[in-house]
Amino acid sequence: MRPAEVSSRVRGSVGADPAWETVREIYRTLREVTQRALTPHELLLSEYHALVLCERGPVPLKSITETLGVTPAATTDIARRLGDRRLLRFSSDARDRRARIASLTSEGRRRLAKARAAHTAALRTLGVRISPEARRGLRQGLAELHRALAESGRA
Repeated sequence: MRPAEVSSRVRGSVGADPAWETVREIYRTLREVTQRALTPHELLLSEYHALVLCERGPVPLKSITETLGVTPAATTDIARRLGDRRLLRFSSDARDRRARIASLTSEGRRRLAKARAAHTAALRTLGVRISPEARRGLRQGLAELHRALAESGRA
């Protein structure tokens, strides 16, 4: 979506702060761009993030739930799909037999490497379209937003 399209959509939002509407549109567009990059690798964005979390070693499903900010049922669904495609394998936690631990398989590592390259390329393509000055301003503004959210207990 071009900036002019975002601006016209933002102005059409009754009662909303245009800055927040722009943040919402950017978030939506980034999700669409990254999902498009992952589609040829047969991964949803949530599945990609789950694989990334498992990259450094075994991860309890509960940690995936907390990190992705999804429900336990959603995590179970993500894990089932990745397990069915042999991208993750599961084991029980030695301390808590009810807890399941997810680990990348060798196929999961291969798929993640290819998907990460596509994901990174998609984001890099967006970055080169923004001037260095605008990127610096964006980093500064996002850092301030993150600090404000952290101070309010929401980050």
